[in-house]
Amino acid sequence: MPDPALHTPPRSFYPSGNTTKACPHSQLITNDDALVANYRALVNYALQWSKSTTKMTTRKRYRNELPLPQCTVCADPLARLHVCLHCVYMGCWKKGHMRQHLKAKKHTFAMDFARCMLYCGDCQDYIYDSDLMDRVVRVETLKSELGNRRFRLRWARRWAPSPDEIQTIVHHATQISCQGIRGLCNMGNTCFMNVILQSFIHNPLLKAYFLSDQHNPTQCTTKYCLCCEMDRLFAEIYSPRKEPYGPCHFLQAMWMSLRELAGYAQQDAHEFFISALNHIHAGCKENTMSDCPCIVHKTFAGVLQSNVTCSRCGNITTTHDPMLDISLGLRPMEKKKKLITTGNDIVHDLFANSINATATSPSQPQSQQQQQSQQQQQQQQQQQKRARPSLGGGGGGNTLVDCLDRYTQPERLAKYGCSNCATFQEATKQLSIERLPSVLSFQLKIETKIKFPVELDMTPYTTKGKKKTKDPSPSNLYTLFAVVNHQGRMDTGHYTMFARHREEWFKFDDHHVTVAYQRDVLESKAYMCFYVKKILDYEE
Repeated sequence: MPDPALHTPPRSFYPSGNTTKACPHSQLITNDDALVANYRALVNYALQWSKSTTKMTTRKRYRNELPLPQCTVCADPLARLHVCLHCVYMGCWKKGHMRQHLKAKKHTFAMDFARCMLYCGDCQDYIYDSDLMDRVVRVETLKSELGNRRFRLRWARRWAPSPDEIQTIVHHATQISCQGIRGLCNMGNTCFMNVILQSFIHNPLLKAYFLSDQHNPTQCTTKYCLCCEMDRLFAEIYSPRKEPYGPCHFLQAMWMSLRELAGYAQQDAHEFFISALNHIHAGCKENTMSDCPCIVHKTFAGVLQSNVTCSRCGNITTTHDPMLDISLGLRPMEKKKKLITTGNDIVHDLFANSINATATSPSQPQSQQQQQSQQQQQQQQQQQKRARPSLGGGGGGNTLVDCLDRYTQPERLAKYGCSNCATFQEATKQLSIERLPSVLSFQLKIETKIKFPVELDMTPYTTKGKKKTKDPSPSNLYTLFAVVNHQGRMDTGHYTMFARHREEWFKFDDHHVTVAYQRDVLESKAYMCFYVKKILDYEE
Protein backbone atom coordinates (compact mmCIF):
# COMPACT_ATOMS: atom_id res chain seq x y z
CA MET A 1 0.00 0.00 0.00
CA PRO A 2 1.50 3.36 -0.92
CA ASP A 3 2.20 5.92 1.72
CA PRO A 4 -0.78 8.30 2.05
CA ALA A 5 1.73 11.08 2.64
CA LEU A 6 2.75 10.79 -0.98
CA HIS A 7 -0.77 11.74 -1.99
CA THR A 8 -1.09 14.82 0.22
CA PRO A 9 -2.31 17.63 -2.04
CA PRO A 10 -0.17 20.71 -2.56
CA ARG A 11 -0.81 24.01 -0.92
CA SER A 12 -2.74 25.05 -3.97
CA PHE A 13 -4.02 23.29 -7.04
CA TYR A 14 -2.64 26.11 -9.16
CA PRO A 15 0.69 27.92 -9.39
CA SER A 16 1.31 30.70 -6.93
CA GLY A 17 -0.37 33.94 -7.91
CA ASN A 18 -2.53 32.38 -10.64
CA THR A 19 -6.28 32.12 -10.35
CA THR A 20 -8.65 30.62 -12.84
CA LYS A 21 -12.28 31.67 -13.26
CA ALA A 22 -13.47 30.36 -16.60
CA CYS A 23 -17.20 30.31 -15.76
CA PRO A 24 -19.05 33.60 -15.17
CA HIS A 25 -21.57 31.76 -12.96
CA SER A 26 -19.01 30.47 -10.46
CA GLN A 27 -19.46 33.65 -8.44
CA LEU A 28 -23.00 32.47 -7.65
CA ILE A 29 -21.58 29.57 -5.65
CA THR A 30 -19.00 31.71 -3.87
CA ASN A 31 -21.68 34.18 -2.72
CA ASP A 32 -24.16 31.48 -1.67
CA ASP A 33 -23.22 29.90 1.67
CA ALA A 34 -25.79 27.13 1.20
CA LEU A 35 -24.25 26.03 -2.11
CA VAL A 36 -20.75 26.13 -0.61
CA ALA A 37 -21.93 24.02 2.33
CA ASN A 38 -23.57 21.54 -0.03
CA TYR A 39 -20.41 21.39 -2.14
CA ARG A 40 -18.28 20.80 0.96
CA ALA A 41 -20.58 18.00 2.16
CA LEU A 42 -20.57 16.32 -1.25
CA VAL A 43 -16.77 16.51 -1.49
CA ASN A 44 -16.46 14.96 1.97
CA TYR A 45 -18.93 12.22 0.99
CA ALA A 46 -16.98 11.47 -2.21
CA LEU A 47 -13.65 11.33 -0.34
CA GLN A 48 -15.04 9.06 2.36
CA TRP A 49 -16.56 6.73 -0.21
CA SER A 50 -13.31 6.61 -2.17
CA LYS A 51 -11.46 5.76 1.04
CA SER A 52 -13.94 3.00 1.87
CA THR A 53 -13.29 1.26 -1.44
CA THR A 54 -9.49 1.36 -1.16
CA LYS A 55 -8.70 0.61 2.50
CA MET A 56 -9.50 -2.90 3.64
CA THR A 57 -9.46 -2.15 7.37
CA THR A 58 -12.33 0.31 7.21
CA ARG A 59 -14.26 -1.03 4.23
CA LYS A 60 -16.95 -2.82 6.23
CA ARG A 61 -17.52 0.12 8.57
CA TYR A 62 -17.75 2.68 5.75
CA ARG A 63 -20.00 0.44 3.67
CA ASN A 64 -22.41 0.20 6.59
CA GLU A 65 -22.46 3.97 7.02
CA LEU A 66 -22.40 5.23 3.42
CA PRO A 67 -25.06 4.36 0.84
CA LEU A 68 -23.99 3.06 -2.55
CA PRO A 69 -23.77 5.98 -5.02
CA GLN A 70 -25.88 5.20 -8.07
CA CYS A 71 -28.06 6.95 -10.62
CA THR A 72 -31.52 7.81 -9.32
CA VAL A 73 -33.14 6.85 -12.65
CA CYS A 74 -31.25 3.80 -13.96
CA ALA A 75 -29.46 2.72 -10.74
CA ASP A 76 -26.17 2.45 -12.64
CA PRO A 77 -23.20 3.08 -10.30
CA LEU A 78 -20.59 3.11 -13.10
CA ALA A 79 -21.89 5.72 -15.54
CA ARG A 80 -19.94 8.85 -14.43
CA LEU A 81 -22.17 9.91 -11.56
CA HIS A 82 -22.90 13.58 -10.86
CA VAL A 83 -24.67 15.09 -7.84
CA CYS A 84 -26.85 18.19 -7.98
CA LEU A 85 -25.69 20.98 -5.65
CA HIS A 86 -29.22 22.33 -5.26
CA CYS A 87 -30.89 19.07 -4.16
CA VAL A 88 -29.99 15.48 -3.32
CA TYR A 89 -30.46 14.17 -6.87
CA MET A 90 -27.71 11.87 -8.21
CA GLY A 91 -27.70 11.13 -11.93
CA CYS A 92 -25.45 9.55 -14.51
CA TRP A 93 -23.62 11.43 -17.25
CA LYS A 94 -23.36 8.80 -19.97
CA LYS A 95 -27.13 8.38 -20.31
CA GLY A 96 -27.83 12.10 -19.86
CA HIS A 97 -29.94 11.84 -16.71
CA MET A 98 -28.05 14.58 -14.85
CA ARG A 99 -28.29 17.01 -17.75
CA GLN A 100 -32.01 16.26 -18.05
CA HIS A 101 -32.45 16.98 -14.34
CA LEU A 102 -30.62 20.33 -14.50
CA LYS A 103 -32.72 21.40 -17.47
CA ALA A 104 -36.05 20.24 -16.03
CA LYS A 105 -35.53 21.64 -12.51
CA LYS A 106 -33.68 24.75 -13.76
CA HIS A 107 -30.77 23.96 -11.48
CA THR A 108 -27.34 25.27 -12.45
CA PHE A 109 -24.58 23.30 -10.76
CA ALA A 110 -23.63 19.66 -10.32
CA MET A 111 -20.51 17.88 -9.05
CA ASP A 112 -18.65 15.02 -10.69
CA PHE A 113 -18.72 12.46 -7.88
CA ALA A 114 -15.44 10.76 -8.81
CA ARG A 115 -13.36 13.92 -9.41
CA CYS A 116 -15.14 16.53 -7.22
CA MET A 117 -15.26 18.89 -10.21
CA LEU A 118 -18.12 21.34 -10.65
CA TYR A 119 -20.27 21.36 -13.78
CA CYS A 120 -22.24 24.41 -14.92
CA GLY A 121 -25.47 23.56 -16.71
CA ASP A 122 -25.82 27.05 -18.19
CA CYS A 123 -22.35 26.99 -19.78
CA GLN A 124 -22.50 23.21 -20.38
CA ASP A 125 -18.91 22.97 -19.22
CA TYR A 126 -16.90 22.24 -16.11
CA ILE A 127 -15.85 25.05 -13.77
CA TYR A 128 -12.17 25.64 -13.11
CA ASP A 129 -12.18 28.10 -10.18
CA SER A 130 -8.87 27.97 -8.32
CA ASP A 131 -10.16 29.86 -5.28
CA LEU A 132 -13.17 27.61 -4.86
CA MET A 133 -11.15 24.43 -5.37
CA ASP A 134 -8.59 25.49 -2.74
CA ARG A 135 -11.30 26.63 -0.37
CA VAL A 136 -13.32 23.40 -0.46
CA VAL A 137 -11.61 20.45 -2.15
CA ARG A 138 -8.11 21.05 -0.79
CA VAL A 139 -9.34 21.63 2.76
CA GLU A 140 -11.55 18.52 2.77
CA THR A 141 -8.74 16.43 1.28
CA LEU A 142 -6.32 17.57 3.99
CA LYS A 143 -8.88 16.77 6.68
CA SER A 144 -9.37 13.30 5.28
CA GLU A 145 -5.63 12.57 5.20
CA LEU A 146 -4.82 14.07 8.60
CA GLY A 147 -7.55 11.99 10.20
CA ASN A 148 -5.62 8.84 9.27
CA ARG A 149 -2.10 9.97 10.16
CA ARG A 150 -1.77 7.19 12.75
CA PHE A 151 -2.03 4.62 9.96
CA ARG A 152 0.76 6.10 7.85
CA LEU A 153 3.69 4.37 9.52
CA ARG A 154 2.00 1.01 9.20
CA TRP A 155 1.19 1.47 5.50
CA ALA A 156 4.65 2.88 4.77
CA ARG A 157 6.46 -0.09 6.34
CA ARG A 158 7.98 -2.19 3.54
CA TRP A 159 7.99 -5.98 3.68
CA ALA A 160 11.27 -7.81 3.11
CA PRO A 161 11.45 -11.62 2.99
CA SER A 162 13.60 -13.46 5.49
CA PRO A 163 16.32 -15.93 4.31
CA ASP A 164 13.99 -18.88 4.97
CA GLU A 165 11.22 -17.22 3.00
CA ILE A 166 13.62 -16.56 0.12
CA GLN A 167 14.58 -20.24 0.00
CA THR A 168 10.93 -21.25 0.05
CA ILE A 169 10.13 -18.89 -2.83
CA VAL A 170 13.08 -20.11 -4.91
CA HIS A 171 12.39 -23.83 -4.43
CA HIS A 172 8.63 -23.66 -4.97
CA ALA A 173 8.51 -21.14 -7.81
CA THR A 174 7.99 -22.38 -11.37
CA GLN A 175 9.04 -20.53 -14.49
CA ILE A 176 6.36 -19.87 -17.08
CA SER A 177 6.84 -18.93 -20.69
CA CYS A 178 6.45 -15.40 -22.00
CA GLN A 179 2.82 -15.40 -23.08
CA GLY A 180 2.14 -13.85 -26.46
CA ILE A 181 5.46 -14.95 -28.00
CA ARG A 182 4.98 -18.25 -29.79
CA GLY A 183 6.08 -19.44 -33.20
CA LEU A 184 3.73 -20.85 -35.86
CA CYS A 185 4.51 -24.04 -37.73
CA ASN A 186 4.90 -23.90 -41.50
CA MET A 187 2.42 -26.44 -42.86
CA GLY A 188 3.58 -26.30 -46.46
CA ASN A 189 4.29 -22.85 -47.95
CA THR A 190 2.12 -21.16 -45.31
CA CYS A 191 4.68 -18.55 -44.27
CA PHE A 192 2.48 -15.91 -45.96
CA MET A 193 -0.31 -16.83 -43.54
CA ASN A 194 1.96 -17.03 -40.48
CA VAL A 195 3.29 -13.47 -40.82
CA ILE A 196 -0.22 -12.00 -41.15
CA LEU A 197 -1.47 -14.03 -38.19
CA GLN A 198 1.47 -12.76 -36.11
CA SER A 199 0.56 -9.19 -37.09
CA PHE A 200 -3.01 -9.88 -35.91
CA ILE A 201 -1.76 -11.40 -32.65
CA HIS A 202 0.34 -8.33 -31.83
CA ASN A 203 -2.32 -5.85 -32.92
CA PRO A 204 -3.42 -4.27 -29.60
CA LEU A 205 -7.02 -3.71 -30.72
CA LEU A 206 -7.55 -7.24 -32.01
CA LYS A 207 -5.80 -8.60 -28.93
CA ALA A 208 -8.15 -6.72 -26.58
CA TYR A 209 -11.19 -7.79 -28.61
CA PHE A 210 -10.57 -11.54 -28.75
CA LEU A 211 -9.00 -11.95 -25.30
CA SER A 212 -12.05 -10.25 -23.75
CA ASP A 213 -14.33 -12.92 -25.30
CA GLN A 214 -16.13 -10.48 -27.58
CA HIS A 215 -16.64 -13.34 -30.05
CA ASN A 216 -17.68 -16.53 -28.27
CA PRO A 217 -17.28 -19.65 -30.46
CA THR A 218 -19.82 -21.57 -28.35
CA GLN A 219 -22.52 -19.11 -29.42
CA CYS A 220 -21.49 -18.92 -33.09
CA THR A 221 -23.35 -21.09 -35.60
CA THR A 222 -21.28 -20.20 -38.69
CA LYS A 223 -19.39 -23.10 -40.22
CA TYR A 224 -15.69 -22.46 -40.88
CA CYS A 225 -15.89 -19.07 -39.14
CA LEU A 226 -12.59 -17.18 -39.19
CA CYS A 227 -13.68 -15.19 -36.12
CA CYS A 228 -13.93 -18.44 -34.16
CA GLU A 229 -10.51 -19.47 -35.43
CA MET A 230 -9.08 -16.10 -34.41
CA ASP A 231 -10.47 -16.65 -30.92
CA ARG A 232 -8.84 -20.10 -30.84
CA LEU A 233 -5.57 -18.61 -32.12
CA PHE A 234 -5.38 -15.97 -29.38
CA ALA A 235 -6.25 -18.54 -26.71
CA GLU A 236 -3.42 -20.80 -27.89
CA ILE A 237 -0.82 -18.04 -28.26
CA TYR A 238 -1.52 -16.63 -24.79
CA SER A 239 -1.57 -20.04 -23.10
CA PRO A 240 1.41 -21.18 -20.96
CA ARG A 241 2.61 -23.56 -23.69
CA LYS A 242 6.02 -22.86 -25.22
CA GLU A 243 6.21 -25.18 -28.23
CA PRO A 244 5.33 -23.80 -31.69
CA TYR A 245 1.63 -23.87 -32.56
CA GLY A 246 0.28 -25.31 -35.79
CA PRO A 247 -2.79 -23.30 -36.89
CA CYS A 248 -4.26 -26.25 -38.79
CA HIS A 249 -7.85 -25.34 -37.87
CA PHE A 250 -7.32 -21.83 -39.19
CA LEU A 251 -5.78 -23.24 -42.37
CA GLN A 252 -8.77 -25.52 -42.92
CA ALA A 253 -11.24 -22.68 -42.32
CA MET A 254 -9.23 -20.48 -44.69
CA TRP A 255 -9.28 -23.10 -47.45
CA MET A 256 -13.04 -23.58 -47.07
CA SER A 257 -13.75 -19.84 -46.90
CA LEU A 258 -11.11 -18.53 -49.33
CA ARG A 259 -11.16 -20.90 -52.27
CA GLU A 260 -8.69 -18.77 -54.21
CA LEU A 261 -6.06 -19.35 -51.50
CA ALA A 262 -6.62 -23.10 -51.10
CA GLY A 263 -3.70 -25.43 -51.74
CA TYR A 264 -0.03 -25.56 -50.84
CA ALA A 265 1.19 -23.01 -53.40
CA GLN A 266 2.94 -19.86 -52.20
CA GLN A 267 0.46 -16.97 -51.91
CA ASP A 268 0.76 -13.21 -51.52
CA ALA A 269 0.66 -12.07 -47.90
CA HIS A 270 -1.18 -8.85 -48.73
CA GLU A 271 -3.86 -10.72 -50.67
CA PHE A 272 -4.35 -13.05 -47.72
CA PHE A 273 -4.48 -10.04 -45.36
CA ILE A 274 -7.36 -8.44 -47.28
CA SER A 275 -9.26 -11.70 -47.72
CA ALA A 276 -8.90 -12.56 -44.04
CA LEU A 277 -10.24 -9.13 -43.01
CA ASN A 278 -13.26 -9.55 -45.27
CA HIS A 279 -14.14 -12.94 -43.82
CA ILE A 280 -13.53 -11.88 -40.21
CA HIS A 281 -15.86 -8.97 -40.93
CA ALA A 282 -18.47 -11.41 -42.26
CA GLY A 283 -18.16 -13.54 -39.12
CA CYS A 284 -18.91 -10.70 -36.71
CA LYS A 285 -22.36 -10.40 -35.18
CA GLU A 286 -23.06 -6.93 -36.51
CA ASN A 287 -21.66 -6.30 -39.97
CA THR A 288 -22.93 -3.73 -42.43
CA MET A 289 -21.46 -2.01 -45.46
CA SER A 290 -21.73 1.52 -44.03
CA ASP A 291 -20.50 2.59 -40.59
CA CYS A 292 -19.88 -1.03 -39.66
CA PRO A 293 -19.31 -1.56 -35.91
CA CYS A 294 -17.34 -4.80 -36.38
CA ILE A 295 -13.80 -5.12 -35.03
CA VAL A 296 -12.27 -5.09 -38.54
CA HIS A 297 -13.73 -1.71 -39.44
CA LYS A 298 -13.13 -0.27 -35.98
CA THR A 299 -9.48 -1.24 -36.33
CA PHE A 300 -8.50 -0.83 -39.99
CA ALA A 301 -11.23 1.22 -41.73
CA GLY A 302 -10.62 4.80 -42.80
CA VAL A 303 -12.02 7.16 -45.42
CA LEU A 304 -10.06 8.43 -48.41
CA GLN A 305 -11.09 11.71 -50.06
CA SER A 306 -10.44 12.53 -53.72
CA ASN A 307 -10.74 16.11 -55.03
CA VAL A 308 -10.76 16.63 -58.81
CA THR A 309 -10.52 20.31 -59.83
CA CYS A 310 -11.43 21.37 -63.36
CA SER A 311 -8.81 23.71 -64.86
CA ARG A 312 -11.45 25.64 -66.83
CA CYS A 313 -14.30 26.38 -64.42
CA GLY A 314 -12.59 25.53 -61.14
CA ASN A 315 -15.35 23.12 -60.13
CA ILE A 316 -14.25 20.63 -57.46
CA THR A 317 -15.69 17.13 -57.48
CA THR A 318 -15.25 15.36 -54.15
CA THR A 319 -15.65 11.64 -53.62
CA HIS A 320 -15.13 9.51 -50.53
CA ASP A 321 -14.00 5.90 -50.62
CA PRO A 322 -13.54 3.45 -47.74
CA MET A 323 -10.11 1.96 -47.24
CA LEU A 324 -8.62 -0.83 -45.18
CA ASP A 325 -5.00 -0.19 -46.11
CA ILE A 326 -2.84 2.01 -48.34
CA SER A 327 -0.68 0.66 -51.16
CA LEU A 328 2.30 2.85 -51.99
CA GLY A 329 4.61 2.86 -55.00
CA LEU A 330 8.22 3.96 -54.92
CA ARG A 331 9.54 5.16 -58.28
CA PRO A 332 8.43 8.72 -59.15
CA MET A 333 9.57 8.27 -62.80
CA GLU A 334 6.75 5.85 -63.49
CA LYS A 335 3.18 7.02 -63.85
CA LYS A 336 1.67 7.04 -60.40
CA LYS A 337 -1.06 4.51 -59.69
CA LYS A 338 -2.73 4.74 -56.35
CA LEU A 339 -4.42 1.68 -54.92
CA ILE A 340 -6.77 1.67 -51.98
CA THR A 341 -8.32 -1.40 -50.45
CA THR A 342 -12.06 -1.24 -49.94
CA GLY A 343 -14.22 -3.45 -47.80
CA ASN A 344 -14.71 -6.03 -50.57
CA ASP A 345 -12.02 -5.51 -53.20
CA ILE A 346 -9.16 -3.26 -54.37
CA VAL A 347 -10.34 -0.12 -56.13
CA HIS A 348 -7.98 1.05 -58.85
CA ASP A 349 -7.46 4.67 -59.75
CA LEU A 350 -8.37 4.64 -63.46
CA PHE A 351 -9.69 8.17 -63.98
CA ALA A 352 -7.38 9.07 -66.83
CA ASN A 353 -7.71 5.79 -68.73
CA SER A 354 -11.51 5.69 -68.68
CA ILE A 355 -11.85 9.34 -69.70
CA ASN A 356 -9.31 9.02 -72.51
CA ALA A 357 -11.22 6.04 -73.90
CA THR A 358 -14.44 8.06 -73.90
CA ALA A 359 -12.99 11.30 -75.23
CA THR A 360 -11.09 9.84 -78.22
CA SER A 361 -13.50 9.66 -81.15
CA PRO A 362 -12.90 7.29 -84.14
CA SER A 363 -13.63 10.14 -86.55
CA GLN A 364 -10.92 12.34 -85.07
CA PRO A 365 -7.98 12.97 -87.44
CA GLN A 366 -4.82 10.98 -86.77
CA SER A 367 -2.67 14.10 -86.64
CA GLN A 368 -4.73 15.60 -83.84
CA GLN A 369 -4.44 12.39 -81.81
CA GLN A 370 -0.68 12.43 -82.29
CA GLN A 371 -0.55 16.07 -81.19
CA GLN A 372 -2.52 15.28 -78.02
CA SER A 373 -0.23 12.32 -77.31
CA GLN A 374 2.81 14.58 -77.59
CA GLN A 375 1.22 17.08 -75.20
CA GLN A 376 0.59 14.33 -72.65
CA GLN A 377 4.21 13.18 -72.93
CA GLN A 378 5.43 16.73 -72.36
CA GLN A 379 3.21 17.06 -69.28
CA GLN A 380 4.59 13.81 -67.87
CA GLN A 381 8.15 15.01 -68.45
CA GLN A 382 7.39 18.27 -66.64
CA GLN A 383 5.95 16.33 -63.70
CA GLN A 384 9.07 14.20 -63.56
CA LYS A 385 11.25 17.30 -63.42
CA ARG A 386 9.15 18.73 -60.62
CA ALA A 387 9.40 15.52 -58.59
CA ARG A 388 10.83 16.21 -55.14
CA PRO A 389 14.40 14.95 -54.66
CA SER A 390 14.92 11.90 -52.50
CA LEU A 391 15.76 12.23 -48.82
CA GLY A 392 17.43 8.85 -48.85
CA GLY A 393 19.77 9.09 -51.81
CA GLY A 394 19.69 8.76 -55.57
CA GLY A 395 17.13 6.92 -57.59
CA GLY A 396 13.99 8.63 -56.26
CA GLY A 397 12.38 8.90 -52.85
CA ASN A 398 13.37 5.96 -50.67
CA THR A 399 11.44 6.76 -47.49
CA LEU A 400 7.90 6.08 -46.39
CA VAL A 401 7.35 9.81 -45.96
CA ASP A 402 8.38 10.41 -49.60
CA CYS A 403 5.92 7.77 -50.74
CA LEU A 404 3.13 9.41 -48.74
CA ASP A 405 4.06 12.83 -50.14
CA ARG A 406 3.74 11.55 -53.70
CA TYR A 407 0.57 9.67 -52.81
CA THR A 408 -1.17 12.88 -51.71
CA GLN A 409 0.41 15.43 -54.07
CA PRO A 410 -1.72 16.89 -56.93
CA GLU A 411 -1.77 14.88 -60.14
CA ARG A 412 -2.71 16.18 -63.59
CA LEU A 413 -5.48 14.44 -65.50
CA ALA A 414 -5.85 14.85 -69.26
CA LYS A 415 -9.30 15.18 -70.84
CA TYR A 416 -11.30 15.12 -67.64
CA GLY A 417 -15.05 15.16 -68.27
CA CYS A 418 -16.30 18.02 -66.09
CA SER A 419 -19.96 17.74 -65.11
CA ASN A 420 -20.17 21.49 -64.42
CA CYS A 421 -18.96 22.98 -67.72
CA ALA A 422 -19.80 19.83 -69.77
CA THR A 423 -16.43 19.80 -71.53
CA PHE A 424 -13.31 17.68 -71.57
CA GLN A 425 -10.57 19.68 -69.92
CA GLU A 426 -7.38 19.17 -68.00
CA ALA A 427 -7.92 18.70 -64.30
CA THR A 428 -5.97 18.22 -61.09
CA LYS A 429 -6.64 15.34 -58.75
CA GLN A 430 -5.47 15.18 -55.15
CA LEU A 431 -5.95 12.46 -52.56
CA SER A 432 -6.15 13.01 -48.81
CA ILE A 433 -7.30 10.99 -45.84
CA GLU A 434 -10.61 12.24 -44.50
CA ARG A 435 -10.69 9.86 -41.53
CA LEU A 436 -7.68 8.02 -40.18
CA PRO A 437 -8.07 4.44 -38.95
CA SER A 438 -6.87 3.24 -35.57
CA VAL A 439 -4.36 0.95 -37.27
CA LEU A 440 -2.62 1.97 -40.49
CA SER A 441 -1.48 -0.79 -42.82
CA PHE A 442 0.91 0.05 -45.66
CA GLN A 443 1.73 -2.23 -48.56
CA LEU A 444 4.94 -1.25 -50.34
CA LYS A 445 4.70 -2.25 -54.01
CA ILE A 446 8.42 -2.06 -54.54
CA GLU A 447 11.54 -4.08 -55.16
CA THR A 448 13.80 -1.69 -53.25
CA LYS A 449 14.34 -1.25 -49.54
CA ILE A 450 12.90 1.96 -48.15
CA LYS A 451 13.36 3.74 -44.85
CA PHE A 452 10.39 3.86 -42.50
CA PRO A 453 10.14 5.60 -39.10
CA VAL A 454 9.19 4.21 -35.71
CA GLU A 455 6.78 7.10 -35.16
CA LEU A 456 4.74 8.60 -37.98
CA ASP A 457 2.76 11.85 -38.03
CA MET A 458 -0.14 11.58 -40.49
CA THR A 459 -1.37 15.16 -40.05
CA PRO A 460 0.11 16.45 -43.38
CA TYR A 461 -1.77 13.76 -45.30
CA THR A 462 -5.21 14.36 -43.81
CA THR A 463 -7.88 16.47 -45.47
CA LYS A 464 -7.66 19.09 -42.71
CA GLY A 465 -3.87 19.07 -42.91
CA LYS A 466 -4.01 19.80 -46.66
CA LYS A 467 -6.21 22.86 -46.19
CA LYS A 468 -3.77 24.78 -44.04
CA THR A 469 -0.45 24.40 -42.30
CA LYS A 470 -0.96 23.28 -38.73
CA ASP A 471 1.03 21.81 -35.90
CA PRO A 472 1.14 18.03 -35.54
CA SER A 473 -2.00 16.72 -33.88
CA PRO A 474 -1.40 14.22 -31.05
CA SER A 475 -4.37 12.19 -32.28
CA ASN A 476 -2.64 11.68 -35.65
CA LEU A 477 0.59 10.23 -34.27
CA TYR A 478 1.26 6.55 -34.96
CA THR A 479 3.84 4.10 -33.69
CA LEU A 480 5.22 1.05 -35.47
CA PHE A 481 4.31 -2.38 -34.08
CA ALA A 482 4.79 -4.90 -36.92
CA VAL A 483 6.78 -5.24 -40.16
CA VAL A 484 6.39 -8.01 -42.77
CA ASN A 485 9.45 -8.85 -44.90
CA HIS A 486 9.74 -10.85 -48.12
CA GLN A 487 12.84 -12.42 -49.62
CA GLY A 488 13.12 -13.95 -53.08
CA ARG A 489 10.57 -14.24 -55.85
CA MET A 490 6.85 -13.98 -55.21
CA ASP A 491 6.16 -17.61 -56.15
CA THR A 492 9.22 -19.14 -54.47
CA GLY A 493 10.18 -16.59 -51.80
CA HIS A 494 9.84 -16.62 -48.04
CA TYR A 495 8.07 -14.33 -45.56
CA THR A 496 9.33 -13.30 -42.12
CA MET A 497 8.19 -10.53 -39.80
CA PHE A 498 9.09 -8.39 -36.80
CA ALA A 499 6.60 -7.60 -34.04
CA ARG A 500 6.75 -5.52 -30.88
CA HIS A 501 5.65 -7.14 -27.63
CA ARG A 502 5.82 -5.25 -24.33
CA GLU A 503 8.20 -2.65 -25.76
CA GLU A 504 10.57 -5.33 -27.08
CA TRP A 505 11.04 -6.50 -30.66
CA PHE A 506 10.99 -10.13 -31.79
CA LYS A 507 11.66 -11.73 -35.15
CA PHE A 508 9.24 -14.45 -36.27
CA ASP A 509 10.45 -16.92 -38.90
CA ASP A 510 7.63 -19.48 -38.84
CA HIS A 511 8.30 -21.60 -35.71
CA HIS A 512 11.64 -19.91 -34.97
CA VAL A 513 11.39 -16.83 -32.68
CA THR A 514 14.40 -14.71 -31.72
CA VAL A 515 14.93 -11.45 -29.86
CA ALA A 516 15.54 -8.51 -32.19
CA TYR A 517 16.59 -4.90 -31.84
CA GLN A 518 14.90 -1.84 -33.22
CA ARG A 519 17.79 -1.20 -35.61
CA ASP A 520 17.25 -4.69 -37.09
CA VAL A 521 13.63 -3.78 -37.76
CA LEU A 522 14.42 -0.42 -39.37
CA GLU A 523 17.17 -1.91 -41.55
CA SER A 524 14.95 -4.68 -42.91
CA LYS A 525 13.33 -4.65 -46.35
CA ALA A 526 9.66 -4.07 -45.58
CA TYR A 527 6.80 -5.42 -47.66
CA MET A 528 4.07 -4.37 -45.22
CA CYS A 529 4.17 -2.00 -42.23
CA PHE A 530 1.62 -1.72 -39.44
CA TYR A 531 1.22 1.41 -37.28
CA VAL A 532 -1.17 1.95 -34.37
CA LYS A 533 -2.42 5.28 -33.05
CA LYS A 534 -0.65 6.48 -29.93
CA ILE A 535 -3.91 8.08 -28.73
CA LEU A 536 -7.02 6.11 -29.62
CA ASP A 537 -10.29 7.91 -30.27
CA TYR A 538 -12.81 7.64 -27.45
CA GLU A 539 -16.39 6.58 -28.14
CA GLU A 540 -19.08 7.00 -25.50
